[in-house]
Amino acid sequence: MITIPLGKQKQAGVEARLPINGYSGPPGSEITYDASESAGVVVRYEWDLDGDGSYDRTTADPVLKHTYKEEFQGVMILRVTGIAGGTDVLETPVRISTTPLHQRLAAPLNVEVEVLSTVEGISEVRVTWESDDQGADSWAIAVNGFPAGRVAGSARSVNVTDIQRAEDVLLEIIGMTAEGALGERAGTTLAAGG
Repeated sequence: MITIPLGKQKQAGVEARLPINGYSGPPGSEITYDASESAGVVVRYEWDLDGDGSYDRTTADPVLKHTYKEEFQGVMILRVTGIAGGTDVLETPVRISTTPLHQRLAAPLNVEVEVLSTVEGISEVRVTWESDDQGADSWAIAVNGFPAGRVAGSARSVNVTDIQRAEDVLLEIIGMTAEGALGERAGTTLAAGG
């Protein structure tokens, strides 16, 4: 007995796959699209290199090399066709630009430290700074190069407790993006004593 499912068949028999989700580079660089890990018996690969809905190249080979001569930000669309005629489509972002994807955050300005209290050589201090860099999602605080905490990107001061002042102490502020990329650091030295 053979059973034939009614309605739209969900399984195309093939699945388009690329090893990474997203390609980037400067204009003039060659991008290699490798769809050899696509599932099923694929007989045709169609490549819409600029995402405009029109396939620019059709190949039997799963690997296509393409050079984007000018800046471009959009998608590349891959359509694979199986031996039985089923198709599957995959989109991947493409960014061709001379501008880095993430601009490095500028160092904060005018980092200053004020001692709020000292008991037996241990101080509580307030560190203040200035910045107009809108890319900072948060600010990391480091004491002698070790992470000591993090505050919101809108903050311009933070209190730090338990500062041992037997020797000079370096207090630094580092901007962080929402993706966790660190910016340039700036700091000030708190003199030993207290």
